[in-house]
Amino acid sequence: MNKSVLNYFLDIVIGLAFLLAGATGIAFLFLGSGGYQGGRNAEFSTSLLGLERGTWSDLHDLSGLVMIAGIAIHLILHWRWIVCTTRQLLANLVRRPARKCAVAE
Repeated sequence: MNKSVLNYFLDIVIGLAFLLAGATGIAFLFLGSGGYQGGRNAEFSTSLLGLERGTWSDLHDLSGLVMIAGIAIHLILHWRWIVCTTRQLLANLVRRPARKCAVAE
């Protein structure tokens, strides 16, 4: 698998995890406050779209972890490019010629 295809699929995974984390976060807006609260919370066992609050929470946590892992892998794959680009930008700020980087992205 070449690097472009790997980056493409990694970006898809990160994007889908982002959408799921966002959707579950919005679901929490409609589910109300959670917790048993000693039996005083009438919304304790509410559901949205057939899923209980605990399921929404699990989906939210899992999608957040997938997104964090995807971004970490993305940073690792692009680390040389990040360092090279940062070095060039800093060299431009102090008006010095930057070292040439041979990074194929």
